[in-house]
Amino acid sequence: MTASTALTILTWAAIILLFFGLAAVLREVRLLRATITRSTDGFVAAPPDLVLGPRFAGRIVAAVDSGCPLCLAVAERLAGLGADATLLTHEPRTTWADLARGLPVVSDAEAWRAVSHLAPPVLMLLDGTGRVRRMLLPVRAAEVDTAVAGWAAPEEGGETGDAGAVAHSRP
Repeated sequence: MTASTALTILTWAAIILLFFGLAAVLREVRLLRATITRSTDGFVAAPPDLVLGPRFAGRIVAAVDSGCPLCLAVAERLAGLGADATLLTHEPRTTWADLARGLPVVSDAEAWRAVSHLAPPVLMLLDGTGRVRRMLLPVRAAEVDTAVAGWAAPEEGGETGDAGAVAHSRP
């Protein structure tokens, strides 16, 4: 085999491999587009498949960690708004004795495990069965005000807070 023939075969093999790589990337983009849709308040994904249980039913739950400054600010905002909210943590309840600002604190390892893959704080609206209907990963404490106000108002064409999950916030 000559050098030019070997180079031609090697070039075509590389082109075919690149084609398969591009096809895989395009498939992932198609799957992502099927999952994410656009709404008027940002990008909205399918409702989360999380159930925290009847203990949290019909409440706003904030998954928080005492070492997170934003978590402390979220807890302060929720308390200031007088929201019917519960703080969910993996830490002992005594850790939050002075930090909770009067909000009930639940230390539940099983419920925490359901949301532990997300970076705290995680703000969630639960329905009457304890299933998460809306979820927000706030990047600023001010987003808590907007979320709580939006979740309290009935949405067009559905029940309060039953419109999917906000996957992440806009800057």
